[in-house]
Amino acid sequence: MGKVPTQIRRGKQRLPRKYAKRDEVLANKFEDFQMSPLDTQHLLISALLPPAVKAFMQELEREVTDVCGCRYEHGKLNQRWGTQTGSIILANQHVAVERPRVRTKDGHEVRLKTYEDFQDPKLFEQAVFVEGIKKVSQRDYEKGVTKIANSFGFKKSQISKRWINVTAKKVEDLQKRDLKPMDVRAVFIDGKRFRKHGVIVAMGVAADGRKFVLGIFQADTENSASCIELLNDLENRGLQSDGILFIVDGGSGLNKALNEKYLCNDRRRRRAIRIRCHVHKWRNIEKALGDDSHKALGLFWAIREATDMSEAKVLSDRLESVLRDLNLSALESYREAKDDLLVIHELKLSMSLKKFFSTTNPIESLNSLLEEDMRRVKRWRDSEHFQRWLATYCLASEKKMRRIRGHASLPGLWVKLRSLTEHDNNEAAVDAQDNVA
Repeated sequence: MGKVPTQIRRGKQRLPRKYAKRDEVLANKFEDFQMSPLDTQHLLISALLPPAVKAFMQELEREVTDVCGCRYEHGKLNQRWGTQTGSIILANQHVAVERPRVRTKDGHEVRLKTYEDFQDPKLFEQAVFVEGIKKVSQRDYEKGVTKIANSFGFKKSQISKRWINVTAKKVEDLQKRDLKPMDVRAVFIDGKRFRKHGVIVAMGVAADGRKFVLGIFQADTENSASCIELLNDLENRGLQSDGILFIVDGGSGLNKALNEKYLCNDRRRRRAIRIRCHVHKWRNIEKALGDDSHKALGLFWAIREATDMSEAKVLSDRLESVLRDLNLSALESYREAKDDLLVIHELKLSMSLKKFFSTTNPIESLNSLLEEDMRRVKRWRDSEHFQRWLATYCLASEKKMRRIRGHASLPGLWVKLRSLTEHDNNEAAVDAQDNVA
């Protein structure tokens, strides 16, 4: 083996080299800077074998002792029967261990619960899911996990299979769960495109102010047929058939679907209220006005900030007069959405709720989270592959959503919403509202 050189320098003085003899190396006899003996075998084991594996082996030995008694004791029903190589799932990878064997006196194998628990594939599926949520690519999974002694890890194909099993359940969890216990009263709907796949996403606000992802519907475009399919699915899973508040960006297909299903354009028979996103509508008007947009900017947003419907009506008339002089196309764009913009004042919302329900920002924030989480996927193999990832990250993003500001005022909103969409009293309510306006 030869001599192991060691050299110590103290300032400029060079001391003679010391050589560790072969016998000292084999006997692990080395000293630290305080001239105390070092147990190199202990250091080696501590460096290579993490505490988690030690804890597992201690727990396994404790179970064997409970079953067989201490070593060299006789009279027990079970007895130790040597060891056997095996593996456990630890730190998201397979770790090779020497497991003890136990047999009964008549030769039957005794199964050790501690060992079987650490072999449970469900534990690894959960670990793969957690690592996937943390944006560890399946291709780089082997690089992402911590390497430990005796580990032989997992291949990319094994990780992919586990990920498929876990995420397939997420699609069912999202698309089949019961919506009735959520007591959803307001729904945001928006379309989103991920490369070649388009999808319509619905997000709901519950009576207590919590937000939930209600469902997804894969469609190339946000057409009325696809939107009605999504709405029917939500209703079949427990969404109320009337008294709902919808917040949309103004897409023609979605507007048509809401009008067909809930009669949103008919104030006397409507079963739901539709609010148009103020931000989207102003962008449309701004594009039409060009450099003259600043002349209408203040009036447009003053309509939303109005204290009641009467004030909003006055400001709306002024805006129409300004737009008539500036750009007739901009005027037509405003008139097309006028009723859906002013309806927010019929609900008598607090200022915080008025700001929240007047834009589609909440669901656009969700779409941004989904885009960020799914950007690592370079290619979607098929629709099933796409929906597994989308459903997984929809549910993951749902946990990050906070309760909306001003949720204490929501009970009053739900009462007002119900009064505006009930068939019996709706006609009288509309007449009274017209008289106030």
